[in-house]
Amino acid sequence: MAAWGFKKLNPQPSAGKIVMIGELVTETQGAIPCEIWLDRTFGTPLQVRIIEIPPRLPRVLPHLGPNGWLCYAAPGTEVIDIFEPVEQTRTSLLQATQVLEQVMAGKMVKDLQEEFFAYWPGAPCYYDIEKKSSGPLGLLRLSDDDKFVLTDNLERSRQKFEREHRVIEACDIAVALITSNAAPRPLQHNWPPKTVRHILDWQSQLDDACRRKIRDKILEAYRSRRPSIMVVLESRKTGYSYGLLVRNLQRNRPHNQRSTDQSQPIFDCPITPLQMLRLDDKYLCERNIPGQKTLQGKRIALIGCGTIGGFLAEMLVKAGAGVSGGELLLIDNDLLSSENLGRHRLGFNYINCNKAFALAAELKIIMPLVNVRAFDDIAQTINLKGIDLIVDATGEEAFGHWLAKNIRSPLLHVWIEGPGTAVRALLKARDQQACYRCISDYNKRNELLSVVGGLEPIFAGQGCEGLYVPFSASVSIQAAALALDCALAWVADKPWPSLSTKLTDTSRALATPDCSPVKRLECPACDS
Repeated sequence: MAAWGFKKLNPQPSAGKIVMIGELVTETQGAIPCEIWLDRTFGTPLQVRIIEIPPRLPRVLPHLGPNGWLCYAAPGTEVIDIFEPVEQTRTSLLQATQVLEQVMAGKMVKDLQEEFFAYWPGAPCYYDIEKKSSGPLGLLRLSDDDKFVLTDNLERSRQKFEREHRVIEACDIAVALITSNAAPRPLQHNWPPKTVRHILDWQSQLDDACRRKIRDKILEAYRSRRPSIMVVLESRKTGYSYGLLVRNLQRNRPHNQRSTDQSQPIFDCPITPLQMLRLDDKYLCERNIPGQKTLQGKRIALIGCGTIGGFLAEMLVKAGAGVSGGELLLIDNDLLSSENLGRHRLGFNYINCNKAFALAAELKIIMPLVNVRAFDDIAQTINLKGIDLIVDATGEEAFGHWLAKNIRSPLLHVWIEGPGTAVRALLKARDQQACYRCISDYNKRNELLSVVGGLEPIFAGQGCEGLYVPFSASVSIQAAALALDCALAWVADKPWPSLSTKLTDTSRALATPDCSPVKRLECPACDS
């Protein structure tokens, strides 16, 4: 460190850190004085604090937090090499210098756009808004953790957040939803903001039009004699939302002041920063697959709620099935028995319950407002007209043939071969594609097999106990995951092989790569 121009700070301010003082040399601003905080165990990245910021730079800078702390690497992007502490330190210093150079030049690094929330010490507030243009917003308060829920539908959010022993109350707090053209950045001083005056001063550095909107909304609530107001700010530039709660709004109101008086004493009212935690169904479904089409709004029927269907139902719901006007049908006339528990999504509390109804109840816990209907009849008796996608997770070959003959909606079959040797999925969404019966006939000719040499069925059971095929729950989960990938490819109209195979037994060799076989001309199901 001495060779790089740094020296130890005396006295040392932290027992767990080695703190050194020196300079980061930039091309545009020259040498910038800074402190380097090194973890004595090298278990965490070094920290950089800028001591002196050139006075001609703006008060709000990207990647520069309160008191000069520099954010030079997004969490999880820096791999710490504890075996090369010198090289590790040098690499971090170079990265910090590069980011600081871009900061001083008025640029920013895109992968650090969420850094603001590291400096916004907000109390959590749930954000359950499906349509931002749907009208007035309401607030609920949850009794067990004293958190707010901001919603555009009070009744929907009550159902979503309802729990045993939880009291949900409506709040007499004004709400304002305001958009801003600026990405939020912390100030170097008066941070975090504690009063309305601090908020307005901060916003004047970011977006003066937004500052005026905030002031006007707070004044409107004050003149209406509301006790508090929640202001939610959405940055058009980043898409992120953050909020603040102005408390004790009427505390400085003179007793004889007319409501039309323009000299309003609101600027010293205290504020509480809020972190807006999105919990609307659209966000939950799209969060992990941004830019991809989900199953929202589709009518989907899942036939078979056993070891594959149980896991698949949960995956489908988390990908949008049964929300935003869609519907998920669960069809199974079987009961959950004790021998199912080792590899089923359902647990001990549903023993001797119908699998479809039990799974529907479980999905309601995961996604309280999911539109799911359960049927405890055989699928042949259910009206499946108007269904966008039918998923066959029964693993029953004869039933697969029946579906191929009688159903013309897009069909997705998923099954496990042998004792968990492979999982396969067949998607038939177009007339020229092979159906489930076609694949069965191909297999009888030793064509389109999953593994080289084919498979002999292996069963287990004792006495009068029903026979079953032994394999672990991990195989069922892989089958469900393969089916979900096929369903997402279908809804996005994405090029996808209609017959997919995934080996789960690495001792076997794959016989048929993923492909799209055409239907057999003599197939009795396709010709029916």
